[in-house]
Amino acid sequence: MDINNETCVQKIRFIFDFYKSQPLNLITKSKNVKPEAVRNLSKYLANRLDRIALMMETLMKVHDNWAIKGKKNMIIMETDTFDFNAALNTLKEKGFKGDEFVLKVEYTRKWGLL
Repeated sequence: MDINNETCVQKIRFIFDFYKSQPLNLITKSKNVKPEAVRNLSKYLANRLDRIALMMETLMKVHDNWAIKGKKNMIIMETDTFDFNAALNTLKEKGFKGDEFVLKVEYTRKWGLL
């Protein structure tokens, strides 16, 4: 989005899911859960939550106006005062990949006709 564009408000939302369904399904959809499966899920979640915390810290260092909400199995960070391209570039520069988060961008007209 053009930074000088005064006709639209850009709202960006980062969604950080705690887990993909596959690691959890090894426990919740299994009829014979093994202790090793529980340990593997524990390791996966510890690593995943650490990555989420690092992404949050990275975004908070470059912009301080985030609304951050915790949900049942995700963290959501939202703002309408930071360009999504800058946010994506910041995460890429720190080595984060696009499959580690979901980015949603919404545009709202401030005034005028299309």
